[in-house]
Amino acid sequence: MEDAVIKRLTMWHVKDAVSREEALRHWRNEHADLVRAVPGLRGYVQDHCMASPEGGGIPYTGLGEVWFDSFDAAATATQTPEWSTVISDASTFMNLETVVAAWADEHRIIEPN
Repeated sequence: MEDAVIKRLTMWHVKDAVSREEALRHWRNEHADLVRAVPGLRGYVQDHCMASPEGGGIPYTGLGEVWFDSFDAAATATQTPEWSTVISDASTFMNLETVVAAWADEHRIIEPN
């Protein structure tokens, strides 16, 4: 098993003034480059949401995960200019009024193969 990490999980909707395709392109490229610069970052995952195989629409545009080694590392990182730049950039394509975010410690039950 991998060591536990502290994660910030962020579910977001695209801003009305931006197309879904443009938002996902920006998130995958320019925004990802800004996230990579955050000190103490251990990992970063983007999940680009899609329609459910069970039916229904797409509830969010994306789900992002940033990983840190500890709570202290996360607390330090979120006080940096790099983190502020990430949040500022997010406001250009994410509807920040509808963002749902939570901090969590991961407990893997089944490891991916």
